[in-house]
Amino acid sequence: MSFMVIEDRRGVTSMDKVIFWDFHGTLAYNDWMISKALYKVITKNEPNTNIGIEDFKKKPLMGFPWQDHEKEYLHLTAGNAWWKHAERIFIDCYKELNIIEEKAIEYAEQVREQLIKVDEFTLYEDTIEMLNYFKEKGYSNIILSNHIPELPRIVEELGLSTYLIDCISSANVGYEKPNAKIYEHALEKYNDPKDVWMVGDSVAADVKGPENAGIKGILVRSKEEEGIRYHSNDLLGLREIIK
Repeated sequence: MSFMVIEDRRGVTSMDKVIFWDFHGTLAYNDWMISKALYKVITKNEPNTNIGIEDFKKKPLMGFPWQDHEKEYLHLTAGNAWWKHAERIFIDCYKELNIIEEKAIEYAEQVREQLIKVDEFTLYEDTIEMLNYFKEKGYSNIILSNHIPELPRIVEELGLSTYLIDCISSANVGYEKPNAKIYEHALEKYNDPKDVWMVGDSVAADVKGPENAGIKGILVRSKEEEGIRYHSNDLLGLREIIK
């Protein structure tokens, strides 16, 4: 990865002004990401299938780490453990749609290839403009997101690494937002910056969780809620909040 890392004399990454950014739903989007991947795999293998994408959208797909953030997932950070865990969820989904187990296992192994495709992700129109704006203002931009292990590579191929110093994906850390330990990990990694913000579209993961860790949270691209101090409909409005 080409992310820049700044180190102080003690060899610890350090900076005074940091913005942690959520990724999905904040900087980029991939509508129905997992359902779409499951659907594309089955149509690739069974072009005449009667199973449609709506069938996958109706499935709850329970078991992903971010659905139970209170747990720790350190055991999923080594090798392909995260994907092996996810494949069990994919297998169950295919079986619920009456795919025989042998094929369900085969198809589940192919979902990863679909989920890491960069061209499935679309940047919001204001993403690069605002990342560059805050970079020029002296802020270090860092992605902190509940996502798949390959998120850093996806981010780089989307052309965002020029504006970032790091991309932290929960799948590579073992904790999911709003678990306090993922914020502690990020703050410790960058030597507890003095001026630190979190920007994202989730009240729990990007506002309340960060605030409990001493990070100012800004809710974006979501409906404003009572009790939220900082809110903007888009990223452009951040210029009036982070000064």
